[in-house]
Amino acid sequence: MRYHTSGHLKGEISLKYVLSKQAKKYLASLDSVTCQRFHVELLKMAELKGDIKKLRRKDNAYRYKFYHYRFLFSIDWNAETIYVNTIDSRTNIKY
Repeated sequence: MRYHTSGHLKGEISLKYVLSKQAKKYLASLDSVTCQRFHVELLKMAELKGDIKKLRRKDNAYRYKFYHYRFLFSIDWNAETIYVNTIDSRTNIKY
């Protein structure tokens, strides 16, 4: 599995993230400039910054919004890891 550890900032949370097969495939389908922007957003998400909401009726499930894209993920606090399950556009994502 591919993961990235974001840099620690003073007093801020910083988690590593692991991409699912679907998320890796989605990133691979993007052009290089867009893919780079997604990686910047993944780093923000790893620091728990940005538009993050907990999903109702689902334990440990969250949504990160970036323009018209959505990242669905869960957090393992013991392992300090975010598991990115799905990346897709708003119209194609299923909560």
